[in-house]
Amino acid sequence: MIKERISGWQFFLLTLNYAVGTALFVRPGGMISAAKQDGWMIPLFSGGFALIVVFLWIALAKANPESSLVQICLKAGGKTVGGLFALLYIWYFVQTSSWVTRNLGDFMKTILMHNTPISVFHIMILAVAGYAVIKGIETIARISEFLTPFIVFVLIVIYLLTLTEWNWMRFEPPFQAKAMEIVEASLPIIGFPFLECIALLMLVPNVTSGLKSGLLLGFITATSLLTGIVFITIGVLGVTRTSHFMYPLYIIVQELQVAEFIEHVESTIVIVWLIWIFLKLCIAYYCAVAGICELFQVKDRTWITVPLLLLIAGLALTIHENVVENVNWDKEYIFKYSCLYGIIVPALLLLVTRWRKKHKGKGETS
Repeated sequence: MIKERISGWQFFLLTLNYAVGTALFVRPGGMISAAKQDGWMIPLFSGGFALIVVFLWIALAKANPESSLVQICLKAGGKTVGGLFALLYIWYFVQTSSWVTRNLGDFMKTILMHNTPISVFHIMILAVAGYAVIKGIETIARISEFLTPFIVFVLIVIYLLTLTEWNWMRFEPPFQAKAMEIVEASLPIIGFPFLECIALLMLVPNVTSGLKSGLLLGFITATSLLTGIVFITIGVLGVTRTSHFMYPLYIIVQELQVAEFIEHVESTIVIVWLIWIFLKLCIAYYCAVAGICELFQVKDRTWITVPLLLLIAGLALTIHENVVENVNWDKEYIFKYSCLYGIIVPALLLLVTRWRKKHKGKGETS
């Protein structure tokens, strides 16, 4: 299999799109509901904590140059123990793919096409994403590079158009949330979307340069976008209205009226979200397929991609009964669950890697 290469700029865009992905649409309502007019502080705290975790990931990548996360597990723990850790990560990538797929299905079924079976949306997006995965990470990176300017342009236009509905009174009184309330509300945001980005370590062997800057700038930009959208949502819709909506950004665009005769421009934001979901799904799906190929030494991705599509589609249907169940699970468990993959296991792998290198150096000296 020919080794694929992506530039530091492409890796930055993949990091940004993976981190923002579905979070920009499903997270603002919960953050504002938790901290009211101070909700914009939650992504700032979450992103700041996530940046500390990124340095752990960078240290792990530097200690194992040119190695993906699965290869790092095998180096640190051997075929048996390391293989079990690798399988855990592959399962996590498959779960992430199914969550992203279900997010799309819930949105399309709830907001746009009520009578269409949710599995139709799952199969459609997975089929296209599966084709991109077969083509490889270079193709996914080029798609991201091509589509990101369109996303940014649409968001900037929406931000500018919503200024007519802006009201600073909706932020009063400011700084009323207690520090512990901000911390507690930030935990789910740290789990999703930030700790999910551990999947990006699967792309380390493909990055030609700028791994550290790509990760850091990607997280900083994603934090800024999340903070900005929460800030704008509060200023436009207000705390009370936003707290009752699952997709407040969609409501903002739906109520947008340009020049008193252009209405119903919400299709633009739907296209943006479809692009973001597609890009995040492609990356998570690719990481799962690449991990299986590396673990079991499979050379052709097609033999893994196609059956995995059915598994992800099935999990997306059974992962939760409805949106309410998903929200409750997210509040209670997503941080604890993601910590295992994003903090605990990487820290353990780094310690074992350094211990092995230290003892190997002593053995060579003796």
